[in-house]
Amino acid sequence: MKSAVTVSEKALEASYHVAKLIARQKKPHTVGETLIKAACMEIVRLMLGPNEVKEVNKVSLSADTVKRRIHDMSSDILGTLIKKLLSAEKFALQISETTDIKNKAQLIAIVRFVEEDFIKEHYLFCKEVPERTTGEEIFRVTDDFFKIENRDESIDYLSPPKQYRNWKVLFFRNGREFPNTPW
Repeated sequence: MKSAVTVSEKALEASYHVAKLIARQKKPHTVGETLIKAACMEIVRLMLGPNEVKEVNKVSLSADTVKRRIHDMSSDILGTLIKKLLSAEKFALQISETTDIKNKAQLIAIVRFVEEDFIKEHYLFCKEVPERTTGEEIFRVTDDFFKIENRDESIDYLSPPKQYRNWKVLFFRNGREFPNTPW
């Protein structure tokens, strides 16, 4: 039995694919409507005829739509990653601090875990540190990320590098904090 796909479903899928291309190329979201859609319509008009142009015109590529599609895909990727972390027996969290061009401290979190006998490494988040970059503040930003994701139970942080071993709270097991954990 053949399943029928409506034009709106095809247009929606095309919209997501183009949004993904725009994001990968790091282009402004407006390029979807101002250049890509216009170019596609012109190519289709010249090669296939004016009737097919109407179908291409159904693909929504406004800047707001592209932004929303990119956000949807990003949320889906993050949700999938969080599920993998929860199903992993253990994971390692590497946090690096940097300063942006506005002289604001940023935390970048990279996570590593074993999946199907391979060590996987993924970007987890980049968050601004609103206060000073103390161990407690870095922990709070990281902890808030997991709480926002509703994933603050059973998180095991592995030992941090030597320069961070003076952090007062950096360890969870079965949803309980262990302050002043000796490394």
